[in-house]
Amino acid sequence: MKPNRKTDRKHAFCLVFQRDFDAFEDISDALHYYLENFSEEGASEPDFILGEVYGVYENLEAIDGHIAETSSAWDISRISKIDLAIMRLAVYEILYDDKIPDGTSINEAVELAKAFSAEDAGKFVNGVLGKIVRKLKEGENADADADKSL
Repeated sequence: MKPNRKTDRKHAFCLVFQRDFDAFEDISDALHYYLENFSEEGASEPDFILGEVYGVYENLEAIDGHIAETSSAWDISRISKIDLAIMRLAVYEILYDDKIPDGTSINEAVELAKAFSAEDAGKFVNGVLGKIVRKLKEGENADADADKSL
């Protein structure tokens, strides 16, 4: 199978997940080690993978803030590490990567949850990410309405 963006996103998820257990110093070295030792699939865009992982950890406080605020019924410490890594990656894309449509980020996150997490994880991930996108859109609409009234 030829690597593609979907495969690269899966690699990024694996590194974000791994980071919770192994505070690797150099993400680039961690990516190469991971690809050489744990992945049967190569990477089509290593720079995309590295950008995603760096982006998550450079913006972790804001990303986790959105997740915690939106999943109010679940304290962030109670969310499974797999689901949290998946959502962190998707929220990074939603907040900071305008080249990736929000729907694509959510759909890919749901697919990762179905592949790597519990049976109902896809629904949970979809619900949290959908609420985040709706809140962001509501905020944009409120800002636009405020600008019109000036």
